[in-house]
Amino acid sequence: MINLNLYSEIENIFPTLESLFSEKDLLKFKNTRIIDLYRYHFGLGTWIRNNLIYPKDSVLCDLFIENGIEQPDDMSSFIIKLFHYYVWNKI
Repeated sequence: MINLNLYSEIENIFPTLESLFSEKDLLKFKNTRIIDLYRYHFGLGTWIRNNLIYPKDSVLCDLFIENGIEQPDDMSSFIIKLFHYYVWNKI
C-alpha cells in the first residue's frame, strides 16, 4: 500500500503541472484515454523526471523509493496518471 505522504506530495505539484499547459492542451490531456497517456511520457514525463525526480534533494523521489517504486519512468507514469485523474475531476 502506498504511503499517504507520497500522495500528499504529488498532490502539491498538480498546480505546477497544470501551469505547464495551455487551456486547450489541458482539455486535450483531460480527454486522453488512460491507455493513451503514454503519449505524455517524453514531454510531460521528461519534465517531471528532470525537475521533480532527478534532483539530488528530491523529497518526492525519496518517498517513491520508500514505497518501493524505484524506476524514474514508473514514478513519472504514476504522477501522470494521478494528474490525469485530478484534471478529469477538476475541469
